[in-house]
Amino acid sequence: MDRKTLQIQNDELQRTIRMTVRRIEHNETILKRFFDVELKLLACNKLADLIGLLLNDFKKTFKLSAVTLYLFDPDELAKDLLAEIPAAQLKALTLYKGQQELTHLYPNQELQAGELETGLRKVLFPDNPFVLSAAMLPLIRQDCLIGSLHLGAQDSDRYSVDYRYDYLSHLCSVISVCIENCINQESLQRLSTIDPLTGVHNRRAFNNDIAREINRAHRTQEQLSCLFIDIDHFKNINDTYGHQTGDRALRTLGNLLKDQFRKTDLISRYGGEEFAVLLPACSDKEAVRVAENLRQSIEMLIIRNIEGTPFRLTASIGSSTFDPTKAVENRDNKALNYHSELLLKNADFSLYEAKKSGRNRVFSHTLKIIRRANEGIEQSILAEQQS
Repeated sequence: MDRKTLQIQNDELQRTIRMTVRRIEHNETILKRFFDVELKLLACNKLADLIGLLLNDFKKTFKLSAVTLYLFDPDELAKDLLAEIPAAQLKALTLYKGQQELTHLYPNQELQAGELETGLRKVLFPDNPFVLSAAMLPLIRQDCLIGSLHLGAQDSDRYSVDYRYDYLSHLCSVISVCIENCINQESLQRLSTIDPLTGVHNRRAFNNDIAREINRAHRTQEQLSCLFIDIDHFKNINDTYGHQTGDRALRTLGNLLKDQFRKTDLISRYGGEEFAVLLPACSDKEAVRVAENLRQSIEMLIIRNIEGTPFRLTASIGSSTFDPTKAVENRDNKALNYHSELLLKNADFSLYEAKKSGRNRVFSHTLKIIRRANEGIEQSILAEQQS
């Protein structure tokens, strides 16, 4: 073999070695990215954070054109946990109550990769027509298909049917476990803080809410108002129509409260037929206005018993406001507890006065509003009162 031939073979060998080294380095980089992402996935405690990681971080980390996710959500647990997330942020997420759409994608429950047919591309990536290749990851837990993650790229060679995807298969398992854990943990936590009848916070959650909001009011120097709402003559409703109808009245009021207040307001069932609402960054006069609007809305409600007989509710509402600018500059636990107790005491006293003065009233420790029920033209008396 002559010297020239040896040189050519040597050059070819060197080129092969360089390509192999680059491929190894590239694979190590990808594996490191997957390892870092896996740690982030395992650290997620909330479903919203996990979904954000999958839909946003994956796209940036792996330089993808699009990422979409399907989840099997028969009991709408995921829907409830993601209810406060803006729809625009969840545009790439689809929740299904049935499994047909998922089983249609994975007849054998196996990972798929390669170029996409036009019809399937439009289904998986409706907002990105430039996806040319994709990896479809089935999310499986205990032999049940719980979701599908789709990674789309503009490069037609990015994903192919001949490529090995062991690390993606492993990632499928990790993602599936993380989704299940987040839903289970948050659902259990939710059960411990949500009143099952009305769907609002319970007394335990309210105690945590008020401690946190008093602390926030001190920090921001914004007023914090509290409303106590009590259904008038609720015992008569139970005695006349039965406890099932009483429960229906409580659920109806709970739904009204959720519709009427801001997302930043904190609504709780304080006990029995009594509800409490915390209004951050709300002055005393504004709280009275909000309470009066609520009182009128409650008065307009029509409840029906199990036989369909209609009747109306009225409610008495007590209001109080904590003004941190007038409080002593002391934010230790003793002071915070005192301010919480004072806010609740004033709201409870105001509710007592509202009921004492004839019910279907709003009463505040700073402003007193007297409303008479069943009048054609309601008269109001506003009188400044020393707190």
